[in-house]
Amino acid sequence: MICDREEEIRSFVSQEYWSIDAKFLSEKSQKPFAAKLNTVDGEKIEMNCKDDADKILSRLEGADFVVTNVKKSVHRKSPDAPFKTSTLQQEASKRLSFQTRRTMKTAQELYEGVEIKGLGQTGLITYMRTDSLRISDEARAAAYDYIKQNYGDNYIPDKPKQYKSKGNAQDAHEAIRPTHPELTPDMVKASGVTNDQYKLYTLIWKRFIASQMSNCLMDTVSVDIEANGCGFKASGHSIKFDGFTVLYDNTKDDEKKNVLPPLSKNEKLGVHTLEGNQHFTQPPARYTEASLVKAFEETGIGRPSTYVPTISTVLARNYVERDGKQLKPTPLGEVTNQLMCEHFDKIVDTKFTAGMESNLDKIENGKKSWVKTLDEFYDEFDSELEKAEKAMEGKRVKVPDEKTDQVCEICGKPMVIKIGRYGKFLACSGFPDCTNTKRIVQETGGYCPLCGKKVLLKKSKKGKKYYGCEDNPTCGFMTWDLPTEEKCPQCGCTLFQKGGKNGKLICHKENCGYERDLSNGS
Repeated sequence: MICDREEEIRSFVSQEYWSIDAKFLSEKSQKPFAAKLNTVDGEKIEMNCKDDADKILSRLEGADFVVTNVKKSVHRKSPDAPFKTSTLQQEASKRLSFQTRRTMKTAQELYEGVEIKGLGQTGLITYMRTDSLRISDEARAAAYDYIKQNYGDNYIPDKPKQYKSKGNAQDAHEAIRPTHPELTPDMVKASGVTNDQYKLYTLIWKRFIASQMSNCLMDTVSVDIEANGCGFKASGHSIKFDGFTVLYDNTKDDEKKNVLPPLSKNEKLGVHTLEGNQHFTQPPARYTEASLVKAFEETGIGRPSTYVPTISTVLARNYVERDGKQLKPTPLGEVTNQLMCEHFDKIVDTKFTAGMESNLDKIENGKKSWVKTLDEFYDEFDSELEKAEKAMEGKRVKVPDEKTDQVCEICGKPMVIKIGRYGKFLACSGFPDCTNTKRIVQETGGYCPLCGKKVLLKKSKKGKKYYGCEDNPTCGFMTWDLPTEEKCPQCGCTLFQKGGKNGKLICHKENCGYERDLSNGS
């Protein structure tokens, strides 16, 4: 799947297109609101170049922009269902920047329990490997008690919220929820849980409580604006009753911005800005761990317990590497995938995997014989395996090297990136005549406060990133703080960022002591 996506990206041809975007001013408000060109002479229009956009802009010069229709309605926005394994992993990635392994490790700790004052060792969440959305009556009642006490009767729905699981869901466990809804995140934090445990518990607790609350009611407005046969459309909303969003807002950022002033039919509008904007179609995005888990679920691949091991395996074997949050196939991964597709095309197929999952469900339910199922698979697989072994006999699979702009200091030939048992390393392209190899280092732009040499990004034995002097072990400087390109105004050394974007800049030079708070935007 990751290799297929990479091939889509490589073969993608970007297409140019244009849009006409306007900002208007109403008589009752001087705050501009946005609208987009929707039709020309009643027809949808495509603008593929600047000339197309300029023709319409010329047509709109000096035209009167008039509101032709204002449609108002009330939209009911429902809360999201409580978490199951896949949605927990996706939301933890989106909101907390947790990788799937980190999410499940922390969830396991919450499930096994922590020491809570007055309760002793307490499991804080239900079982975290589940694809069910079922909620027990006792848990719903406890949630209602909390909602009523803290928000009032209006926030309890007229009918209990029911969430439907997918047809192939195994309903042995409930959805992921707090075992004691009355235990708020602040109460859990006071018990001394780790920062990761607190963040993930807060996410699970809020999602569950919100899932049992009333809908959010929004007054929506859709406005049609016309000028010289060109139709613009603007839409927006205002909150009538916040409902579940008082606790867990799932509104997208672009939806939050669409607030329109009071408008009436036949009202003439002022033009604040009117311009053509160039765009280009974008290739599909690489998978992240979160979007890959979502794709697994949509295509019926795997189970909640297999998502993390599947991703971890392809990463550990260097078939896939991380590029920021994105997952990118390595040359080794692409060669391996090519061989698998060439010799086992029926198996390297999402439909095969989903079909096998379905057959396993039928075996579990007694609707199919496991012996017959294995026979059906293995007879064909054994034949394909034998053919592949003969076809590949004596052949050596070569993984293409990655070129670099570095030059070998021994023989002057280009250095290339190779993959060994411990990961990537630099090697001379003149091998075997030249056997020069080097570790791959990533410079940070910072300099060591002890000896003045470069600070490099490094990894511990457990794979955790840290920053250290390039002269290690002669110079023992290391830190978890991020080096910046900014210099200390007192001593001129590199400043390091501690605690994220709202943390502070500090100087590690001995006896300097300079630091500056970043939380106030300075």
